Amino acid sequence: EMCIRDRYMGFENILIMATGEGACFRIWCWFCTILLWLSLIFLAYSLLTRKEEIPINQAYGIVGFAALLYFLTESLASTCCFLLHPTSGGDIYGFMQNMFYTPGHIEMRVQCYHYENRAHTERDSQGNTKFKTEQIRVDTHRATEKFYYVSWRDISGQFVLDTSGAMANVQKAFVKLHLKIDLQFANDGTALDYQKQKESFKWRNHRDTHQDYSEERMIEGFKEFNLVRVSDYNPKCFGLCWYIIFMFLTVVEFYKMYVDKFCINQDFVITKVLSSKGDLSRPEIIVQYQSLMPCIVYMGQTRLYDAPLIMPQLTLPSYEIQMNSS
Repeated sequence: EMCIRDRYMGFENILIMATGEGACFRIWCWFCTILLWLSLIFLAYSLLTRKEEIPINQAYGIVGFAALLYFLTESLASTCCFLLHPTSGGDIYGFMQNMFYTPGHIEMRVQCYHYENRAHTERDSQGNTKFKTEQIRVDTHRATEKFYYVSWRDISGQFVLDTSGAMANVQKAFVKLHLKIDLQFANDGTALDYQKQKESFKWRNHRDTHQDYSEERMIEGFKEFNLVRVSDYNPKCFGLCWYIIFMFLTVVEFYKMYVDKFCINQDFVITKVLSSKGDLSRPEIIVQYQSLMPCIVYMGQTRLYDAPLIMPQLTLPSYEIQMNSS
């Protein structure tokens, strides 16, 4: 019987959790940094003493592992992600308008696979041949599909860039704008259609012993991390190039503190409702979501951006699932 595992947290979502930089991730960053420092000290000690009980190759291996862990971790840090996406205050409002006007999608993904035992031989340092068997994963099929719906509406509400900190402190020249996506179902019927399509998609792609399922909720052109300039103040040694330099000097954790000194943190959720059971432009629906209509406050003026509705001329497929008894 086929073993099906839901994997709601794909690799992309793991990265999102990591780059959120909660307390645990910050501790992990410091752990990787200290581990690299200690491994470098150990290598230097090995090279200076040349003691036979400390193989040089082992010391190099420890440094290589610690360095790989350190650079991978610091490359995923949110400070690095923010520095990768600098923008101005005027540009971010245009970007947010596009986000309000762009529909969201739920993309379902499956990966089918099985395990095989592979035998091979190895020769040790003394010339003896050993037979080993290892189990490897063999991927055989993958598929993607988007959730079908007929209408949508953006209900993100008011967006205003938080510049209060910049007005109170001239050194606060940037806003770390962290955006998130929230796609909701307009009614129980749409939620049921989603569940039916999901189960049908998994069953139609029943191709091997095991199956991983994951999904991503996306908006085309979406950028999670945005470093927005809100002041004319120019801090010294500020930017991605400096981050990379300090990362190679293994002191980037201190540079993160320096960057935070000039930044204001702000979160905003882009929220959309999806419907597979009706038109969200009906008057009673408009009244229901009126207070949540997306708008941008810029230079003291409020601009409304009620996103257009998608009403494709199509008949939604029916997902009645017939499971085999086997």
